[in-house]
Amino acid sequence: MNITVKNTTPDTARVTLVGELQDGSFNAKVMAETDVPYTRYWDNELEQRIVYIQPDAEQLKSILAALNERRLSLDELQNYGSSAGGTSSIPV
Repeated sequence: MNITVKNTTPDTARVTLVGELQDGSFNAKVMAETDVPYTRYWDNELEQRIVYIQPDAEQLKSILAALNERRLSLDELQNYGSSAGGTSSIPV
């Protein structure tokens, strides 16, 4: 199944911060690009990445499920983001 999410544009400047946690799970939060911290967002994270997509709550839930079930990798997800606008179809 694919979901289609809006890519962010320079005028919206919203991103999805995705973190891989020490227990192997993933967490994510949609936020303004200017709110992304320079340090870790989650206390127990191994890695965090900015993805230039703006999913709604249900889409974010599906993306997290795909990451946690290893049907989608963090590298693959990052490839779907774009600052050019438009939409991305993400296989989840």
